Amino acid sequence: MSGTDSSHDASVISQTHTPDAGLQAEHEGVGAETHAVMADPVLPVTPAPVPSAPPPPEGVAVKEVFQMVGAMVFVFCFAALGFNAMYHAGY
Repeated sequence: MSGTDSSHDASVISQTHTPDAGLQAEHEGVGAETHAVMADPVLPVTPAPVPSAPPPPEGVAVKEVFQMVGAMVFVFCFAALGFNAMYHAGY
C-alpha cells in the first residue's frame, strides 16, 4: 500500500505538502511592504505642558478668611431667621 496510511483506515492517503515557491515569495514581499508601512508610526505633535505657578500663600490665607466670615454670616442669619419664626409662632 504505497501512498496510504498504514493504520486501520486505508482510505486516508498521506500527503506531504510542499509550499509553492511563487506564493511564498509573494507572501514575503507583502510582509516586507507591510513592515515598511508600519515601521514609522504617526505621533501627534503637541506642545509640552506648561507648569502652573502655585498661588502665593498670602492669597490663600485671605481667601480662607473670607470663606470663614461668609460661613459665620450665613449661620448667624439662619439662626436669626429661626428665632424670628419661633417668636411669631408663640414659643
